[in-house]
Amino acid sequence: MIIFGLSILISSCCITIKEKNIGNNLYLSEYDNVDRRIFYSMEKCSGGGIEIVPMTVTEYAYDENWIIAKSGAGNNSKHQYWIIKKTDKKDPTIEDIKLNTFGQLDFKEFKKKLNENRICLTLKRIE
Repeated sequence: MIIFGLSILISSCCITIKEKNIGNNLYLSEYDNVDRRIFYSMEKCSGGGIEIVPMTVTEYAYDENWIIAKSGAGNNSKHQYWIIKKTDKKDPTIEDIKLNTFGQLDFKEFKKKLNENRICLTLKRIE
């Protein structure tokens, strides 16, 4: 019984990281309270991939069409804002994602792009 339980634990893909699929092969990966990023990966629980939004993601929101995020490390760093338009493709490529990613934006640019695209998402703090 112990061996069975241990084998399930070892075969589990996301033991050390917390990943949330936010659509379009994009994942919010959390190693700890500081190392939080949005990665592009073709496989779940890869523990990484191609970084789209750098650490530290402090707030984000998403729906079927958009992903928005706020990042910045530490209290004295300048916050950066990101908008990702999801594609209609079932398995978008990294090129598709990069073409539809707007960032690093300052707050004023971010708000302007939200209004221009009628994006009705509100950033939510990650606890």
